[in-house]
Order: sequence, then C-alpha cells, then structure tokens
Amino acid sequence: MHQLCPHSLLFRTHPSSRYSVAALIGVLETDPRLLDLEIRAPITLTDEDIQRSVKEGSAIIAHSVMSTQTKRIYEEVKRVREKYGNRVTLVGGGPHASARPKELLSVGFDYVVIGEGEHTFPELVAKLLSGEDPLVIPGVVGRDSEVWPQPRDIPIVNLDKYPPFALGNNIVGPIEVTRGCPFQCKFCCTPFLTGCKVRHRSVASITKWLALAVERSGYTRAWFLSPNALSYGGRGMKAEPEKLETLLRESTKVEGLNEVFFGSFPSEVRPEFVTQPILEMLRSYVANTSVQIGLQSSSDRILALANRHHNVEQGMRAVRIALDSGFTPHVDMIFGLPGETKKELHESIELCYTLVDMGAKTHGHVFMPLPGSAYEKMPPGQLDSESRRRLGDLSRRKKMTGAWSTQEGLAEFLWSQNRDSKNKNEPC
Repeated sequence: MHQLCPHSLLFRTHPSSRYSVAALIGVLETDPRLLDLEIRAPITLTDEDIQRSVKEGSAIIAHSVMSTQTKRIYEEVKRVREKYGNRVTLVGGGPHASARPKELLSVGFDYVVIGEGEHTFPELVAKLLSGEDPLVIPGVVGRDSEVWPQPRDIPIVNLDKYPPFALGNNIVGPIEVTRGCPFQCKFCCTPFLTGCKVRHRSVASITKWLALAVERSGYTRAWFLSPNALSYGGRGMKAEPEKLETLLRESTKVEGLNEVFFGSFPSEVRPEFVTQPILEMLRSYVANTSVQIGLQSSSDRILALANRHHNVEQGMRAVRIALDSGFTPHVDMIFGLPGETKKELHESIELCYTLVDMGAKTHGHVFMPLPGSAYEKMPPGQLDSESRRRLGDLSRRKKMTGAWSTQEGLAEFLWSQNRDSKNKNEPC
C-alpha cells in the first residue's frame, strides 16, 4: 500500500474516454481540498511528463479503462511501474475497472475505483494528499482489500452536484444529461455500471454550465450525452415531450451559444421513442441534421434474445419518421450477436443496403462480449468473407461508419480474457 503525498496528477487521456476524463477533472478542480494539486491530461504519456511529476518525490497517474483498451493500458502500466516503482501511484477507474478490479491490481495498479467516480475519485486523491489510507473509502479497492463491491453497492451520483467538464483546465465536451438505463440489453454493460434507475441533470444545471462554458472557454456549440436522448426527464421507459422541449428551449436560449446538437452521436435514440411530433419539435431547436437510431438487428428473434424491448418494424418506422422530419437516420447495427445464424447475419447486412436505399446511413459493430454485460461469457461475433465484402462495399461508398473490422479482433481478445476471469457480475 502506498502512503504518498503527491503534488501532481497525470490523468491519462484517450480519445474514446475523453468525456469521462473531462468530467472527473472538472470534479477535481472544483474540490477545495485539491486546489494545490497540479492536474494534467496528456493524450500521450511520455517519460518527460512522468519525470516532471516525480522530481519532487511522487505523483498519481490515473487511467479510465475501457475493455477495448486493456492491452495498451496494461503494457503502459507495467512499463511505468518497472521504471518508476513506488514513486508513482497508479489509479484505475472506468467500465473495465468496475467489472475486473482484481485484474487491474494484478498488472500493477495500486488502487481501483469501482462504480461512478464523481464522489469516490476526489476522496481517494484527497486521502493520498494527506497520507491517509484510501481503502477506507467505499468503492476503492487495493491488493489488501477483503471486500470487493460491485457498482450497485456504491451510492448513486446526483449529476447536479458535479460539473460536466473541466473549465479550469479548458477541457470541455458534451454534457451528460442522462445516466442509467432500465432496459438491460444483454450486450450492454450500462445497467451494471450505472444502474437501472434513470437519472437526469436538471435544466437549471445544464444551462448554468453551458453559460459558464460560453463565458470561460468560448463554447459556441453544445452536445449532450445520453444512452437514450429522447428519454430525458422521465423514468426511461417512455418519452416525456414537454420536459424534453424545456431542455431544448432553455439550452438554445443561452446567450453566445450558436448551435445545439441533440439525438446525434455521441448519443442515440431508441426506435420506439421516435414519433413524428417529437422529431418535428426536435427539428425546430437543434443544429444536427442526423439522428442516431439503435436498431441492432434485422431479426425480431435476435432482438428478443438480446432483451431489446423493440422489434424490427418499430426500428423501420423510426427511420421513416426521421426521414419525413428532415433528419438523416444513422442506424446502429451489431453483427454476430449471440444466437445469430449465418442467414440472419446476411439479412442484417441486406437490411443495411435497404436503409441506404431509403436515404439512411449505417453504423456497424461486431458483437463484443463486454465485461459487466449479460453476454460477457458469450462467443465473439464473427463475419464470413461475404459479410466482410459487403460491409467493405458500404464503407467505401461512405454509407457505413464504425470500427467493425477492428472489433472482430477485439471481440476475440475479450472473449479469451472473459473465459479466464473469476469475476462474477450479477444483473440489476
């Protein structure tokens, strides 16, 4: 166990985790106990960065770990530990850390934050600054821990109590307006990580931070993060159009804010929430010309197995409504979901061609067994040569985006890791 008095924190940033890093640094820089802490967030962690931080004796290096990043991060952690030893304290958090805390500790991390980090992470840093033991904090574990909580054991976060990004370090990004999802899709780890109870950042909090971002960072465009953007204001099972419009109306009133993007990447909408009145209302406020719709498969059987709670026709209806409302639908599809036959795989790809002919675009994924999801022990998605050829054709025509090709290899890697894991995660 490391009892250090660090003077600086290096938050290792990666493009795929930059939004969570921005929010956590925002929490640190507004904590009065941490005003003397130097915080940096390098995209590439160089020896010069670390040497500068350890020259006075100690430093914290923090990683937000996604399951698809583990190979790169673990190699980096081992290299840093071998070179700097106990002059650095390595802290891990994020989705993979919550699902596989013992794995992180085994490769060299000193502490792991389980669950939502807005409260726990600054508590950990404050303990390190004062030389106290961070393992007394619920949600923090180390190699000496005897209790291994799951995210559901940690008190849930009230989003209004914390900043959505880091204005002091000028690290801004989308505002997370909704956290949690009640649907428990089996391929998704969101219910395990943030719970089945849906929480929203209030309109007052959203507009407050938008105004501050305009004033301090020259923020002129706003994006929002949500697992289902059209669920804003409700319990997550149905749309609340009046609450949604209040959010959009008040956000677009913020002086100096020129454009608001909502329902497009990095958020998406569930197809059964899409109606003509809601999208027409959306169109009157937002700058985006696309909406991200999660359809995932052309098979009702596969959708039911994955616990999606909608069918293919609802997805196609959402696409038609989006087109009629002046939006270009960007439709998410997952190939190789558990139980999918070769025929169903080919039918899902054929549906992509149908969607393109309608005027939509597609976003392709290969199924990856994500730790923390109900499907974490299922075999990885695999494409045959014909599927790769047709997906490649859509990509070359700029009608499909996504890292589906890379994800085949990542899916195989995750599956091999999951089979060896002794961690067990339970549903909500």
